[in-house]
Amino acid sequence: MPEEAKAPDPLIGFAFYSQLASDYNFRGVSQSDRRYSFQSFFEAQFFNNLAYAGFYTWQTRLPTRPDFEFDLVAGVRPVFDKLSFDLGVVYYYYPNEKQLFLNGAPFTTANSDFIEYAGKALYQITPELTVGANVFHAPSFFGQHAVATYVSGTLAYTLPATWFSFLPEAYAGGFSLSGEGGHYFIGAAKTSATGFIPVDLPSYNYGNVGISWTYKNLLVDLRYHMTDLTKAQCFTFTGDPGGIATGRSNWCSDTIIGSIRWQASTSTPGVYAEPGGFLNIFK
Repeated sequence: MPEEAKAPDPLIGFAFYSQLASDYNFRGVSQSDRRYSFQSFFEAQFFNNLAYAGFYTWQTRLPTRPDFEFDLVAGVRPVFDKLSFDLGVVYYYYPNEKQLFLNGAPFTTANSDFIEYAGKALYQITPELTVGANVFHAPSFFGQHAVATYVSGTLAYTLPATWFSFLPEAYAGGFSLSGEGGHYFIGAAKTSATGFIPVDLPSYNYGNVGISWTYKNLLVDLRYHMTDLTKAQCFTFTGDPGGIATGRSNWCSDTIIGSIRWQASTSTPGVYAEPGGFLNIFK
């Protein structure tokens, strides 16, 4: 019998998720005042995911009190056998910010919007083990005219289902361990809050390690985040209003964050691949 014909890859696909996290952590620093954060993501993918464009939304509680964070993303993802790249750009937008003043003097910048250029590489060593490297560069980090570059390495390992044989078979797979270690190189800020005098922002090390579980469209993650910033450095870096009296902030302290996500894409539709699922319209 002839081999069954494979449906062609869709010219246009998409991916999305909605997530609730116990904190919004951006490279080791809380963006939601150590409180919960609702988050979402949508991406359109073109030419079998060679190019993409999309957006993220993040619930924040920043000193300038924006309504939320809205990130626009676009880029390309070339793949060469086991090696894949993601080369893109991110625009971070914080609508309706309110500049914070202290004793009549500016305490925060008036506009935190900024652009960042991203380069990522992933190599599939084995079907279970993946290593990666990332570089992110922002000419004006958080609108502070500070040049910032973040570099990191990542590692992810899919755990054997036999390790979880005490669970029902349907739930035993999908566990993975992953981690990241990196350094944030940050220059001097020069804004109305600094009197337009350059003020050095602290560079720092950041890392995270965690365990994730995926079942169909559900992803649950528990992760430990850490930096080497002191509480005084954290206050200088973040301008945490809660630290004005002491000059200290805990937004950069080590923390454990849990999240639960509902996700899908045209390449991995999960429950939406069931008969009648709406992703079937792309087949």
